[in-house]
Amino acid sequence: MTLTDILYDAIDLLPDAEIAGVVGTDGLSVEMAISPESPFDHIDMVEMELASLAAAAQAASIRLGTGAMLDMIVETEYLTYLISLITPGYYVVLGVTPEGNLGRARFAVRQMVHRFREEL
Repeated sequence: MTLTDILYDAIDLLPDAEIAGVVGTDGLSVEMAISPESPFDHIDMVEMELASLAAAAQAASIRLGTGAMLDMIVETEYLTYLISLITPGYYVVLGVTPEGNLGRARFAVRQMVHRFREEL
């Protein structure tokens, strides 16, 4: 199964999921999937910004001396981003709308992390 398949499976299972991806702390995106209903039409910008967000949070965690960032939730007006460590330097990102069920979204993130680790 490919990374893209895993990402689109998560989007298909969560009706309020709009974005799923894998980003690296080097600031680059590895893979990104966007729901057909999503208003995002600039996937390159979405990839770059989410990779930068994960990289900045990881760097801040290291500077604070608290170790690697394992998980993070960022809530905005339009999307809530759930970010979780896959392996050192790589994170899965899931963006859900405010109407989305965060419990189901967290479970989907855990499933994606598990599936990605199996594929590596």
